[in-house]
Amino acid sequence: MYFLVLSGTTGFSQAKKVKIKVDQPIECVRTEYKLVFNDDFDGRELDTSKWYTYYPYGPASKPDSCAFCRTHVTANIYRDENAIVENGVLRLKSEKVKGTWFGKEYDYTSGLINSKQVFTTYGKYEIRCKLPKGKQQWPAFWIFGWNTEIDIFEFTCKGPDKLEFSIHNWLTNYCTNKNPSKGAPCYSSQSKLIDFGIDFSTSFHTFSVEYEPHMIKFYIDNIMVRYVPKYYDLKGRPVNSCYIKPGEYLMEPSFPNYGEPVSVIASQSVCKKHKEKKPVFPNDMEVDYIKVFQKDIQAGLSSIDK
Repeated sequence: MYFLVLSGTTGFSQAKKVKIKVDQPIECVRTEYKLVFNDDFDGRELDTSKWYTYYPYGPASKPDSCAFCRTHVTANIYRDENAIVENGVLRLKSEKVKGTWFGKEYDYTSGLINSKQVFTTYGKYEIRCKLPKGKQQWPAFWIFGWNTEIDIFEFTCKGPDKLEFSIHNWLTNYCTNKNPSKGAPCYSSQSKLIDFGIDFSTSFHTFSVEYEPHMIKFYIDNIMVRYVPKYYDLKGRPVNSCYIKPGEYLMEPSFPNYGEPVSVIASQSVCKKHKEKKPVFPNDMEVDYIKVFQKDIQAGLSSIDK
């Protein structure tokens, strides 16, 4: 059985909520979500018009030409051949295969996809997937835009039954809390590691997040399991209303900044540290589909029927 996990701010910054004044009423967008991006992985190979198989942070002429682009903070190199489409499923495959990237040796390879389309308005992001087995695996589904990060789920090296949901506001491309004079502070709202009593590697489940002006809601199989409100009253109680009237409020500082372009990422990584004597390799994160919905559809996108 799933249960609701209330918001709490932990992680990089135990930041106090910021006192602000709202001058004009803020209302929700009350129209229905419309599908604007979709991949069912029904072809014979990955649709590279939609996806990168690395983090495209290198130069424009070769966007994977940086050490971080194919390694991130993992024990693996992300390889094109580890993103496999067959039988209507995308397999992000981790293997115990040695390799070298930017002069550094790695013991593993793995797979990820990063959307070429970026999204600049509030929306709903959804994946249906089956997670890998074991504690040396780090599957995740998230959106990222340098300062904005919402981790729809992360199974951080504790097995396929323990996950967390997080939001981060990095504020600048470089930030620190250890020495604020060297950069802006980082703010995070990170759930504790949650055990739902379900092994998510045994069957497919749907994970989604609704990122809206006043609230971020996390769902598993259409059941809300966590929410992070943007506004609180001056006593620290969350404002759950869809209508924010003018007045003074406390604001969650980790709440993302509206309008920053974000990409959708599904990644299967290998953990540097784990507690598993006989880790499972090869191992797969299997993805049935990825979908993005919007209410106010951004310029350049349109509603699709699939």
